[in-house]
Amino acid sequence: MASSVIEDSRSLAEDADLFERSLTSLLLSLQQPVIPHRDRLATSHRASDLLNRIVHRSDALNTSLQPNNQDRTNEIDALTGQHSGGDLAEFYQRLAKVKDYHRKYPDTNNVRVAGDRDVDFAALEGGDPEWLDRKFTGEEGLGRYLDMHQLHDQWNNLAPASASGTANAGGWKRLSYLQYLQSITSFALSLQLKSTPEYSKYLTALLSYLSGFYERTTPLGDLDQVLKDADTAFAAKWEKGEVPGWKQAEATEENGAEGEKKENEGIWCAACEFSGFEFTLQSLLSLIHEWLDLHFSQVKSSSRKKLSTPLI
Repeated sequence: MASSVIEDSRSLAEDADLFERSLTSLLLSLQQPVIPHRDRLATSHRASDLLNRIVHRSDALNTSLQPNNQDRTNEIDALTGQHSGGDLAEFYQRLAKVKDYHRKYPDTNNVRVAGDRDVDFAALEGGDPEWLDRKFTGEEGLGRYLDMHQLHDQWNNLAPASASGTANAGGWKRLSYLQYLQSITSFALSLQLKSTPEYSKYLTALLSYLSGFYERTTPLGDLDQVLKDADTAFAAKWEKGEVPGWKQAEATEENGAEGEKKENEGIWCAACEFSGFEFTLQSLLSLIHEWLDLHFSQVKSSSRKKLSTPLI
């Protein structure tokens, strides 16, 4: 059968209803007191996928139902005879096509409706039984640990090494992997080192990895809101001169500002941008650390086995 604007709208509404029902079922299953980590993570990813589908279908449906949708208006006018003086020929012509279609395909009477059919997660899983494992490296253990070996290498290459390999350059020194994990939240480096392209690339890579890890381990979380809150908190602390290791007077001098600062004018020099980046990373690391602690406390309470601690 040929589709129409009205039929497309009905299909969108049916899909949204189906996804909402399935999402409710998944969210209820997450409320169980004891659920294996793999099952919880897979269910969370499926729930996140359904949320995205609901948003997409709802946006499309809202656009279709807008009063200024001329295609929908024209179709309704044609079916109600508005353009032909009350003649319902278009309506009966379409009705005849519907009857003819069902005569040719009688089995369509048994088609399952939205409340009965199952949701297909092929787009998410790709027919791969190991789709969830492929989202993580082996070291990450399905999100139980952080795999920061590449970032560790980037850190150790921020500045030239001394003959002993333990040079300290403006707060920086080469670290072993465990030492690096212990000091990951420390950004006490010299402004000279922070102004290098290598440090900018390091921070970008660190934020990219942590953001990706958060999305993979907490698919139902709102990363955009987390980053926005961190940025807002940093801006407030910066205006009050409460950012650790920074003072407004020092930033103004480094920026070469002339005269007095204008009222309500922010100080956003290059050094401040790095500081804001670091503040966001600290907030995200803290959130991930809380998630890992919560996950391990749940695993310990359910399995009663001794497990190794997370990397941070």
